[in-house]
Amino acid sequence: MALLSVPVDPVPAWVKIDLQLHRPYRTFFGFGHLRCEWCGEAWGRHGCPARESAARLFVYTARPPAIEAALLGGDLTPIDLRLRRGARSGTGRHRRKPRPYPPDHQPPNPLAAFHFPAVTA
Repeated sequence: MALLSVPVDPVPAWVKIDLQLHRPYRTFFGFGHLRCEWCGEAWGRHGCPARESAARLFVYTARPPAIEAALLGGDLTPIDLRLRRGARSGTGRHRRKPRPYPPDHQPPNPLAAFHFPAVTA
């Protein structure tokens, strides 16, 4: 019965940890490119790939007051709020490679050249 009254946070803990661990720093004595302090990956518009996936999941699972608190605390940026759930365009399904021959045409039998009557049926 006690478990029913405990509030459950919908945001996974690893998301909150990744948003705080992955921070940018400048290489080459402060004059170089931005890199992630935790994983060393290149820092892009949404941070490193681990921070980007954490920000995406945080935006889609957190409640509005938690998102506002993360924005005010500096863990999220306004650009992170525009992250889409899927990075691929289209339906998200894998596109099949078209056949090299028309659908009504039978592909040639490679064993027909040997003239085996039992195999070429």
